[in-house]
Amino acid sequence: MHAIFRNRKFWRRVFQILTWLLILAFISHPELRLLVPLLDALGLELLLGLAGLQLLDVYRERVAPCAALFVRRVLHPAAIAAVDAFAHGTTRPLGRVLWNLLLAGSGYVGTALAFKLAGFHRAARNAA
Repeated sequence: MHAIFRNRKFWRRVFQILTWLLILAFISHPELRLLVPLLDALGLELLLGLAGLQLLDVYRERVAPCAALFVRRVLHPAAIAAVDAFAHGTTRPLGRVLWNLLLAGSGYVGTALAFKLAGFHRAARNAA
């Protein structure tokens, strides 16, 4: 990999410049300048998240099959591999700590995710 991709200061500067260009685009456009107070109140991350959700809603028919394929081909096997890795004898104590953190430290969402991962793991073990 090239050294330019590993240089964190370079990428931080690039994203700072892109952020300033995005803000300048909001300010200079007559219709988008009305978003500047919203941007100031909510933050750039939330505004970009809302714009991303809007794009996802518009392009749902094209994005949903790709996302389902990504989950089926990448995330599901990665979750199974991660659970199998922590079921190994040498990493079992660390796996228990992470499992308890996932159950107790994340509230309802963490508990639901933990049970979903356990279900995936059981299904993969039964299929193999």
